[in-house]
Amino acid sequence: MKKTFNYGTAEDQFAVLNLPDKEFEQKLPVVISIHGGFWKDKYDLSQFTPLDQQLVDAGVATWNIEYRRVGKSAGGYPETFLDVTDAINYLAKIAIDYPLDLDRVVVIGHSAGGQLALWAASRYQHTTDTLGEAIKIKFTGVVSMAGVTDLSAMWLDQQESNMADTVPDFIGGTPEEKPVRYRDASPINQLPLGVATVLIHGIADDRVPVELSQQYYKKAKALGDTVDLIELPNVGHFELIDSKNFAWQKVQQVVENLLAK
Repeated sequence: MKKTFNYGTAEDQFAVLNLPDKEFEQKLPVVISIHGGFWKDKYDLSQFTPLDQQLVDAGVATWNIEYRRVGKSAGGYPETFLDVTDAINYLAKIAIDYPLDLDRVVVIGHSAGGQLALWAASRYQHTTDTLGEAIKIKFTGVVSMAGVTDLSAMWLDQQESNMADTVPDFIGGTPEEKPVRYRDASPINQLPLGVATVLIHGIADDRVPVELSQQYYKKAKALGDTVDLIELPNVGHFELIDSKNFAWQKVQQVVENLLAK
């Protein structure tokens, strides 16, 4: 069963709930999916549709969120962050009518979605600020799939490419121009997280360097977080969201293990 919910009034403020067709006696664990695409609105939540279906077939409920992105949808800083928070918190409203176990929730994200997933995991009971209210759901775990863990490092890596403006377009300036925004939006600066974290990254990734996950892992480990880093040889950026690829199968196994704890 699939149903779309509008958590806001803008066109891209919606999310898709996907539940197994058969009935269950107990409430279902939930996976929140946050798609990537370097925060640009030419990419959307359809990236996760086949992946979510595999999770649903395994007996999990999924919540695939859309959000305002850079472009016509008028996203970026802070709108994208506000939307991610509102979309996640909306789960508490629909859990009244649907069999969702909000004590077993894992958030996953790919690329830019990995940045947003890790950031969201840091916002549980957070003080309200320019990036919105606190996340009201305590996550069981978070899985970053080739996530952008450090926006300043991502900006620096892209300076010799045709994507040099990607992060500034999202944040509203360069690290020198908007240092506070980069600090507040970069997951690596929100550590320790206090949430079981798994970073999965292809060593052959030519879009988001594996070093970003490595640096996040080292800092999280040093600060006492429960964190694992899985590096996949001969895997690039997009294999992780290919429903037929072993890289995605590894992600799904990690998600199911987190929900089983």
